[in-house]
Amino acid sequence: MRKLLFASHAYLAKGILSSLELIMGHQEQVDILCAYTEEPYDLRAEIQRRLDALGEQDELIVITDVFGGSVNNEFMSVIADCGQKVHLVAGLNLSLLMNLCSRMDEDGDTAEIIKACLEEARCSLQYCNDLLTAGQAVKDEEF
Repeated sequence: MRKLLFASHAYLAKGILSSLELIMGHQEQVDILCAYTEEPYDLRAEIQRRLDALGEQDELIVITDVFGGSVNNEFMSVIADCGQKVHLVAGLNLSLLMNLCSRMDEDGDTAEIIKACLEEARCSLQYCNDLLTAGQAVKDEEF
């Protein structure tokens, strides 16, 4: 079973899950990790606890808030021995999460699904003023 873990500094992961569930409903396969929200905080222990909870057939897709940040770096140092069971993505954003959640039950290689979702999410990053200046029509999309 594929599972998702949103991991962030402070409460970004909690907030983005709230937004995701407002749009897509409850997401049973999603867990969050809100780092450094209490003192003392042992990020490595929190990561290990989630990894230890994975079943034999589980795959975990971890999405952290920022590449090179302490949360992402700690995951990188811990998951090196997890093989293909854990996938790490940096750049937590709602568009990416909506794409991933809509494809969680899809057959196929998890790494390929992640790469396709990343490409779709990249297309949603736009400087909208340029679109308005160019006179392009702005369409509402319903998710």
